[in-house]
Amino acid sequence: MSGIFPSPDSGMAVSDTAYSFQLPLASMVRALCRAANTGSDILYDVMLKAALMVDSVANTYGMATFAQKTGERPYLKWVEGLDPEEIADAEARVETALTVAEDGQELKAGDLNICLVLSAATQQREGSAIYGRFVRPLTEGQASELRILADVARLAHVHAHLREELHKPAKSPKQAEVTAATLPGMVFVSRAMTELSRSVERIKDSDSTVLITGESGTGKELIARAVHRLSRRSHAPFIPFNCTAAPADLIESLLFGHRKGAFTGAHTDHEGLIRAAEGGTLFLDEIGDLPITLQPKLLRFLQEGEVHTLGDRAPRKVNVRVLAATHKDLLKSVREGAFREDLYYRIAALAVHVPPLRERPDDTAALISHFLSHYARRNDRAVAGITTEAIAALQNYSWPGNVRELAAEIERLVLYTDEGAYIVAEDVSQRVRPACEQPRPADAKSLPAHLENMLEDYERRVITETLRRNDYNVARAAVALGLGSRQTLYKKLKRLAINVGDFLQDDQQPGLQLRADPHLASK
Repeated sequence: MSGIFPSPDSGMAVSDTAYSFQLPLASMVRALCRAANTGSDILYDVMLKAALMVDSVANTYGMATFAQKTGERPYLKWVEGLDPEEIADAEARVETALTVAEDGQELKAGDLNICLVLSAATQQREGSAIYGRFVRPLTEGQASELRILADVARLAHVHAHLREELHKPAKSPKQAEVTAATLPGMVFVSRAMTELSRSVERIKDSDSTVLITGESGTGKELIARAVHRLSRRSHAPFIPFNCTAAPADLIESLLFGHRKGAFTGAHTDHEGLIRAAEGGTLFLDEIGDLPITLQPKLLRFLQEGEVHTLGDRAPRKVNVRVLAATHKDLLKSVREGAFREDLYYRIAALAVHVPPLRERPDDTAALISHFLSHYARRNDRAVAGITTEAIAALQNYSWPGNVRELAAEIERLVLYTDEGAYIVAEDVSQRVRPACEQPRPADAKSLPAHLENMLEDYERRVITETLRRNDYNVARAAVALGLGSRQTLYKKLKRLAINVGDFLQDDQQPGLQLRADPHLASK
């Protein structure tokens, strides 16, 4: 997994004088505190945020979170990047940590993994732990930051548990508990998606048709696959079909099948996608574009559970669950006569809505981290990470194409970034970058107007002092700053209007000294 904040570990030898901005760590601490005080299912939120933040301090290639009930072995709650053998090893390490030492391991430079115990199991609550394997051994700076983060994460988890107990409503013994479900194949931390996961948990084992609505690119098919994988039909096929992907005159044959000789060109039998999904799930994407001439036949199949194959005399019984999705307003289509009203009410009895990315900004950073890791592995690219400025540019964009557009942007950034370098704000596409110039209203209220200037001034002084200490050798200064390559530092020099030649001339003047920042001088 690729870190979502700048890290001194760039994949190259980092000197002891490499400087690390403390803003990312402070931001992570604030995020943990917010997670412990807001939202539903706050214990899960704290654990997931802590896992993402461990990855942001030191790049990991795999992580997992575990829970443990009193007297039982730990069980896996979430995993990414670990193979079965590594998961088994992680489970053993977590079990030892939960049993022997409540705080887990004492992190130190050179460690290749982390086992962070958030809480031990008691009669009142489950034990929780995070396991991660790092790409490279920890530096002393990373170990120090992770120790701070671990202490805050444990306190946040305890606070979250107390808050959850305080606000837990009284339940009668007969009340059924609805547990939060994760969505396989999806990355999220937002309240909106957590609520969606609860909806999926409620409907997963029903045989009723489900309508999934949402804008293009929000992940409607991923929701459908999650419903299937969590259901009792998960052992059987999941068959997707896009209603816009075939000519109207072929859709009936593709869905319902045909017998040899049923029409011109039918040279063999074709069972159809509905029968192919026997025992499992049929996913009809963009059902709003299904030809209206076929809608009565689909309605009959949904009502009777029968398929009438073209060329057959009698219908056949099938056991198939149907999930449908659309980006259209189907009620508007009903009013316009493009969609049958009876079919609409048949498929919309159970409906879930996938919110657009602009309505769940908390998910953007988690998705950035996920896609960086995914596309770096897929394209065999060693990207060091992404700067906070680049993240801000990405988070302030509205993403009309939603998660699909964000994924495409991250893949482009991975492919165009030099090996071992950080992705910086200047690398972000022109259509995305202007969004960071005007902060969102919420950001404008919560941050002082001069904060950006303060950060730029501090960054300018750090870079200037590092250049001086390295005899104005840009390559060595880039390594000392943990930037990975000269190109990344050149981009920062251009953005901050730093001219190395000016300093070379000034240094030659007698008696002139560059004043070092007192925080840097302590190094």
